[in-house]
Amino acid sequence: MKPFYAFLVFFLCGITAINAQTIDVITGLANPSRLLMDGNDLYYSTPSEVFKIDVTQSSPTPVSVIGGLTTAAGMAKGGNILYIAEFNAGRISKIDVSDPTPTLETVISGLNTPNFLLLDGDTMYYSDNNADIVARFDVTDTNPTPEVVATSTVNFNPTGLALLENMLYMGQGQANRISKVDVTSGITQPTDVVTGINRPIGLRIRNNNLYITERNDNKISVKDLTDGATTATDLVTGLNLPLDIELSGSTLYILEGGANKISKVENILGVENQIFKNGHQLFPNPARDYLKISNLKESIPYTLFSMLGTKISQGIITPNGKINTVNLAQGGYFLSLANGANYRFIKN
Repeated sequence: MKPFYAFLVFFLCGITAINAQTIDVITGLANPSRLLMDGNDLYYSTPSEVFKIDVTQSSPTPVSVIGGLTTAAGMAKGGNILYIAEFNAGRISKIDVSDPTPTLETVISGLNTPNFLLLDGDTMYYSDNNADIVARFDVTDTNPTPEVVATSTVNFNPTGLALLENMLYMGQGQANRISKVDVTSGITQPTDVVTGINRPIGLRIRNNNLYITERNDNKISVKDLTDGATTATDLVTGLNLPLDIELSGSTLYILEGGANKISKVENILGVENQIFKNGHQLFPNPARDYLKISNLKESIPYTLFSMLGTKISQGIITPNGKINTVNLAQGGYFLSLANGANYRFIKN
């Protein structure tokens, strides 16, 4: 049992280290809502104003970019033009950030509640959660007409957006899932990508990894888009109502709405490597009736332990096989594989 206790100490220290990497960037903000990274400038929106900070400064001072907004939400930037969704005004506005005294201009109005923005070339995608649509338009048009690219009559409520080639990923805050559509297909009914998460809001994609803010679980999770699982893996926990995220180099910036601050996790690639080091993910987590392991190529022995290190069961899991968890009591457990991979999971 001693080798397992050594592993247990290492595993718990690893979890603590991931949480300990969270560093405050700026605190004392006034109801921040969304983030946008542009070079060294990190923009954040508040209900009536957009600010930016220089993330290379050790104690950054917020600089007002534009005020007079009506419930500012998501932002996008193309060149010197900053686009801002005004949620309660039903419009998307823009300013030229190179102008020392910028003037707010309306790009498109008559919308319901535009929330997150995503700019791909001249194409602006926006989520409108109260209208239950994701739509797009050409920002070069003088009188743009939105085209719906995703909608559903079943609790759609789209939030954050992320684009990988032709595939548009959307958070569904009330449905607790991430879905996708191929924006070239003309099919507007989304299909599920991740389920079983808790109030997903902001999304970002890098290197086939989808980062997800789970507001109600106070964490950031990550999904490897190359595997077939519909679960995400915890990346950063112990947050305070995370609403949005941004990536710059190897740093992940997190807007914590419940704490009115922006924090960061450095060397996020190292954290990813720790999580995906064996190329496998354990799912579903939390578990109810069974556990599976994604990308498993051959059968491998496993051992289940309690949080105190007591051996619960052991066996061999096959590719596409399941580990029965029906008879486990609710609580936390460890799964140890013969190849050295170790996982913590929750039984509901």
